[in-house]
This record gives sequence, structure tokens and C-alpha cells, in this order.
Amino acid sequence: MTSDATRRRDSRRPAAPGPEAPGGPWGMLHAALAFLLEVAALGAFWYIGSRLAPAAGGAVAGLVLAGAFAVAWGLFMAPKARRRISWPRRPLVGLAAFAAAGLAAAACGQPLGLVLAVLALADTVLAFWLQRKY
Repeated sequence: MTSDATRRRDSRRPAAPGPEAPGGPWGMLHAALAFLLEVAALGAFWYIGSRLAPAAGGAVAGLVLAGAFAVAWGLFMAPKARRRISWPRRPLVGLAAFAAAGLAAAACGQPLGLVLAVLALADTVLAFWLQRKY
């Protein structure tokens, strides 16, 4: 039986490197790129929503769309999500979400949306490569 102090101390330990968090420069690149994509997708979804309605309605629609993405991501894709999608599908679901955000933003007139879609593909390839390597 473990004490409360032991459980608290263990919960603060960093996770050991593995398929989810491989070490080395490629693992750090993947982690940084994944974070960048998540933030960019939030911005893209806000941009898409802001184009759906004029003036203040667009800002509200953007916040709702970005908020819905953040909630869905937190429920199914976040590292500590209770209902996290399993490994082989997780990068593909991420690719679908990021590519959809990027392509929809590009369709709304934001050319950087294409960059988001291409980076999403690159990150997915990197994730599968790291999984094979480690």
C-alpha cells in the first residue's frame, strides 16, 4: 500500500521516453510541431468561424468553433484524456483535424491554411517514423 505522499511524488515524475515521447532531437521536433499544430488549428477554427457571420456574430461563431475543437481535442486526443484514441488511429485523426482546419481556412481566403495542412502531413509521417524507430 502506498502513501499519499508517494503517490503525489510519483505523479510529478516525467514520463519515461517511449513511442509517445521518444527522446532525441526528432522526438523534440515532433513534440514542438504537434504543439504548434494544435495552436494553429485553434486559430484556424476561429478564423473559419469568424467568416461565417458578419461583425460580432463572426467573433462569437469563431470562439464557439475553436472552443468545440478544444473540447473535442481534450476529450479524445490529449495525453491525459480518459477516452484517448488508441495509437495507430491517433495521428491519423490528428491529421484529419489539422488538414480540415487548414484546408477550410484556405477556402475562406487564408493562404496559411495550406501550410497548416502540409505541416500536419509532415508531423504524421514523423510520428509513424518515430514509432517504427523506437
